[in-house]
Amino acid sequence: MSELCNHRRPDFHFEGETCMYGRDLRTGDKLPVLKGSAQAVVREVEPADEDGWMSGLLDVSRDGPTLISSDTVLSVRRPEPETHPRPHPDPTADQDDGPVTTATVELTVTEMVTYEFQSEVEIPAEVVNDEDELLRYLNENEELWLDDLDPTGKSSALYITERTLDEVSLTKTGGQS
Repeated sequence: MSELCNHRRPDFHFEGETCMYGRDLRTGDKLPVLKGSAQAVVREVEPADEDGWMSGLLDVSRDGPTLISSDTVLSVRRPEPETHPRPHPDPTADQDDGPVTTATVELTVTEMVTYEFQSEVEIPAEVVNDEDELLRYLNENEELWLDDLDPTGKSSALYITERTLDEVSLTKTGGQS
Protein backbone atom coordinates (compact mmCIF):
# COMPACT_ATOMS: atom_id res chain seq x y z
CA MET A 1 0.00 0.00 0.00
CA SER A 2 1.08 3.55 -0.67
CA GLU A 3 2.48 5.81 2.03
CA LEU A 4 -0.41 8.18 1.25
CA CYS A 5 -3.06 5.65 2.18
CA ASN A 6 -5.56 7.05 4.65
CA HIS A 7 -7.61 3.89 4.99
CA ARG A 8 -7.82 2.34 8.42
CA ARG A 9 -8.11 -1.19 7.07
CA PRO A 10 -6.03 -2.75 4.27
CA ASP A 11 -9.10 -4.41 2.71
CA PHE A 12 -10.38 -0.97 1.59
CA HIS A 13 -8.13 -1.37 -1.46
CA PHE A 14 -8.92 -3.61 -4.37
CA GLU A 15 -6.11 -5.44 -6.12
CA GLY A 16 -4.19 -3.09 -8.40
CA GLU A 17 -5.23 0.09 -6.57
CA THR A 18 -2.96 2.51 -4.81
CA CYS A 19 -3.49 5.83 -3.05
CA MET A 20 -2.35 9.03 -4.74
CA TYR A 21 -3.06 12.73 -4.64
CA GLY A 22 -5.73 14.14 -6.92
CA ARG A 23 -3.06 16.27 -8.63
CA ASP A 24 -1.38 13.06 -9.85
CA LEU A 25 -4.43 11.80 -11.79
CA ARG A 26 -3.92 11.04 -15.48
CA THR A 27 -6.22 10.28 -18.36
CA GLY A 28 -7.15 6.60 -18.24
CA ASP A 29 -6.91 6.24 -14.45
CA LYS A 30 -9.85 4.45 -12.84
CA LEU A 31 -11.49 5.59 -9.59
CA PRO A 32 -13.71 3.27 -7.55
CA VAL A 33 -17.29 4.53 -7.13
CA LEU A 34 -20.36 3.10 -5.41
CA LYS A 35 -18.20 1.67 -2.62
CA GLY A 36 -16.01 -0.14 -5.13
CA SER A 37 -18.80 -1.83 -7.09
CA ALA A 38 -18.04 0.25 -10.21
CA GLN A 39 -15.26 2.35 -11.65
CA ALA A 40 -15.21 5.82 -13.17
CA VAL A 41 -12.61 6.36 -15.88
CA VAL A 42 -10.79 9.71 -16.04
CA ARG A 43 -11.39 11.04 -19.58
CA GLU A 44 -9.69 14.43 -19.17
CA VAL A 45 -7.94 16.18 -16.32
CA GLU A 46 -6.93 19.83 -16.02
CA PRO A 47 -4.15 21.01 -13.70
CA ALA A 48 -5.12 22.61 -10.41
CA ASP A 49 -5.89 26.33 -10.34
CA GLU A 50 -4.41 28.73 -7.81
CA ASP A 51 -7.03 27.68 -5.22
CA GLY A 52 -5.90 24.04 -5.43
CA TRP A 53 -8.97 22.75 -7.30
CA MET A 54 -8.59 20.79 -10.48
CA SER A 55 -11.14 19.85 -13.08
CA GLY A 56 -11.62 16.23 -14.12
CA LEU A 57 -14.01 14.82 -16.71
CA LEU A 58 -15.04 11.29 -15.75
CA ASP A 59 -16.99 8.88 -17.91
CA VAL A 60 -19.90 9.40 -15.48
CA SER A 61 -19.73 13.23 -15.67
CA ARG A 62 -22.89 13.93 -17.66
CA ASP A 63 -23.08 17.70 -17.21
CA GLY A 64 -19.47 18.67 -17.18
CA PRO A 65 -16.33 18.23 -15.16
CA THR A 66 -16.00 17.20 -11.54
CA LEU A 67 -14.00 19.44 -9.21
CA ILE A 68 -11.35 17.59 -7.22
CA SER A 69 -9.03 19.09 -4.63
CA SER A 70 -5.44 18.51 -5.71
CA ASP A 71 -4.63 17.47 -2.11
CA THR A 72 -7.37 14.80 -1.90
CA VAL A 73 -6.04 11.28 -1.45
CA LEU A 74 -7.82 8.87 -3.81
CA SER A 75 -7.72 5.14 -4.45
CA VAL A 76 -6.67 4.80 -8.08
CA ARG A 77 -6.19 1.93 -10.49
CA ARG A 78 -3.72 3.00 -13.15
CA PRO A 79 -3.83 0.97 -16.36
CA GLU A 80 -0.73 -1.01 -17.17
CA PRO A 81 1.11 0.21 -20.27
CA GLU A 82 0.66 -2.09 -23.23
CA THR A 83 3.79 -4.09 -24.00
CA HIS A 84 2.65 -4.72 -27.58
CA PRO A 85 0.59 -1.76 -28.71
CA ARG A 86 -2.33 -2.64 -30.90
CA PRO A 87 -2.16 -1.17 -34.39
CA HIS A 88 -4.71 1.57 -34.97
CA PRO A 89 -6.82 0.89 -38.04
CA ASP A 90 -6.62 3.50 -40.78
CA PRO A 91 -10.20 4.67 -41.35
CA THR A 92 -9.27 5.90 -44.84
CA ALA A 93 -7.75 2.59 -45.91
CA ASP A 94 -9.68 0.24 -48.16
CA GLN A 95 -11.40 -2.42 -46.13
CA ASP A 96 -12.26 -5.91 -47.30
CA ASP A 97 -15.55 -5.91 -45.37
CA GLY A 98 -17.57 -5.04 -48.47
CA PRO A 99 -19.51 -1.87 -49.17
CA VAL A 100 -20.63 0.37 -46.31
CA THR A 101 -23.41 2.92 -46.06
CA THR A 102 -24.28 5.83 -43.79
CA ALA A 103 -27.48 5.34 -41.82
CA THR A 104 -29.58 7.22 -39.29
CA VAL A 105 -30.82 4.94 -36.55
CA GLU A 106 -33.23 5.41 -33.68
CA LEU A 107 -31.92 3.86 -30.47
CA THR A 108 -33.67 2.93 -27.25
CA VAL A 109 -31.20 2.73 -24.38
CA THR A 110 -32.00 1.88 -20.77
CA GLU A 111 -29.67 3.05 -18.04
CA MET A 112 -29.72 2.16 -14.38
CA VAL A 113 -28.73 5.32 -12.54
CA THR A 114 -27.91 5.78 -8.88
CA TYR A 115 -28.36 9.24 -7.34
CA GLU A 116 -26.86 10.37 -4.07
CA PHE A 117 -28.41 13.58 -2.79
CA GLN A 118 -29.76 15.24 0.32
CA SER A 119 -33.34 16.25 0.99
CA GLU A 120 -34.90 17.92 4.00
CA VAL A 121 -38.12 16.07 4.86
CA GLU A 122 -40.63 16.01 7.69
CA ILE A 123 -40.95 12.49 9.09
CA PRO A 124 -42.75 10.90 12.04
CA ALA A 125 -40.61 10.79 15.18
CA GLU A 126 -41.02 7.00 15.50
CA VAL A 127 -39.01 6.32 12.29
CA VAL A 128 -36.02 8.48 13.21
CA ASN A 129 -34.06 5.74 15.01
CA ASP A 130 -34.99 2.84 12.71
CA GLU A 131 -33.39 2.95 9.24
CA ASP A 132 -35.62 0.13 7.93
CA GLU A 133 -38.77 2.00 9.00
CA LEU A 134 -37.38 5.25 7.60
CA LEU A 135 -36.69 3.56 4.26
CA ARG A 136 -40.20 2.06 4.19
CA TYR A 137 -41.77 5.41 5.09
CA LEU A 138 -39.86 7.35 2.42
CA ASN A 139 -40.61 4.66 -0.18
CA GLU A 140 -44.31 5.03 0.55
CA ASN A 141 -44.14 8.85 0.61
CA GLU A 142 -41.76 9.70 -2.22
CA GLU A 143 -43.52 13.02 -2.81
CA LEU A 144 -41.62 14.24 0.26
CA TRP A 145 -38.24 14.02 -1.48
CA LEU A 146 -38.85 13.49 -5.21
CA ASP A 147 -38.71 17.20 -6.10
CA ASP A 148 -35.15 17.34 -4.67
CA LEU A 149 -33.91 14.62 -7.04
CA ASP A 150 -32.22 16.41 -9.94
CA PRO A 151 -32.17 14.05 -12.95
CA THR A 152 -29.27 16.00 -14.49
CA GLY A 153 -27.02 15.30 -11.50
CA LYS A 154 -26.07 19.00 -11.18
CA SER A 155 -26.91 19.16 -7.47
CA SER A 156 -26.11 15.55 -6.58
CA ALA A 157 -23.87 12.62 -7.36
CA LEU A 158 -25.04 10.60 -10.33
CA TYR A 159 -23.63 7.19 -11.28
CA ILE A 160 -24.59 5.13 -14.32
CA THR A 161 -24.30 1.57 -13.07
CA GLU A 162 -25.68 -0.30 -16.08
CA ARG A 163 -26.49 0.54 -19.70
CA THR A 164 -28.20 -1.66 -22.28
CA LEU A 165 -29.16 -1.08 -25.88
CA ASP A 166 -32.75 -2.34 -25.99
CA GLU A 167 -33.94 -1.55 -29.48
CA VAL A 168 -32.72 -0.09 -32.75
CA SER A 169 -34.55 0.76 -35.95
CA LEU A 170 -33.33 2.16 -39.24
CA THR A 171 -34.88 5.53 -40.05
CA LYS A 172 -32.88 6.63 -43.08
CA THR A 173 -30.04 5.35 -45.20
CA GLY A 174 -27.52 7.32 -47.17
CA GLY A 175 -25.42 6.40 -50.14
CA GLN A 176 -23.12 3.40 -50.30
CA SER A 177 -19.39 3.73 -50.52
